[in-house]
Amino acid sequence: MQNLPGLPPSVGSHQAAVPEPPPTRFEVELEFVQALANPQYANFLAQNSYLEDERFINYLEYLDYWRKPEYVKYLIYPNCLHVLTLLKQPLFRQEVRHADMAQMLMDDMYTKWLGMEGYKLLQNEETPGAGPADVESSLATNGASHSADHMKVIERNGMVKLESS
Repeated sequence: MQNLPGLPPSVGSHQAAVPEPPPTRFEVELEFVQALANPQYANFLAQNSYLEDERFINYLEYLDYWRKPEYVKYLIYPNCLHVLTLLKQPLFRQEVRHADMAQMLMDDMYTKWLGMEGYKLLQNEETPGAGPADVESSLATNGASHSADHMKVIERNGMVKLESS
């Protein structure tokens, strides 16, 4: 009997499953470096005191080899290198412990992803606590493009609101 696609070898077959080999050092380090693209993960590392351990800071220094062309081509989330750079700065390591700092970094990455550098996403006045995803969905329902050319920024009392123009 043949194995069905998508099922492990032991299902639909009388063959014993062969355990997968453990991940290589390359795979483990690739996964870790890419996890740094998530500011909430950096916040987790800070809150659990990893960023206070000198050995961990040395490990972050070691991971700089991912910037070399022969390695960077494997990265799917290149902003992880930006966070890697930030984590080498003592002040950032202290500040990322706060969830609002991690959220601010996430918002900044999101606006760059949308191609709207120079705009600052803060709370939407109509929906307190609305984040970038809410702004994106409201833009989509209004039929607005995500480019800066179709956006209008309204600032009131230090709050910034994006509206389609």
